[in-house]
Amino acid sequence: MGYYLITFSNTHAAMAAQKFLKGKLSFYVMPTLREISNSCGISLKIGSSSYEEIMEAMKDFPINHGMYKIYLITPSEIKVMD
Repeated sequence: MGYYLITFSNTHAAMAAQKFLKGKLSFYVMPTLREISNSCGISLKIGSSSYEEIMEAMKDFPINHGMYKIYLITPSEIKVMD
């Protein structure tokens, strides 16, 4: 079983996403995996939503799409979804 991870290019975007997604998606704040990025140390772990649900929730996020990435994390791979 895998989960989705949203990473951010800076802490401001990560904090804005936490506020924006509160009540829209169930997520946990966690450190960014070193295998993925050194940019921002904060990521959002989403385990109970589909990629489509995540994209629907993020569609009105007021931060530029280039400021975050969505990954699918499974035991065998790390896959960028964008």
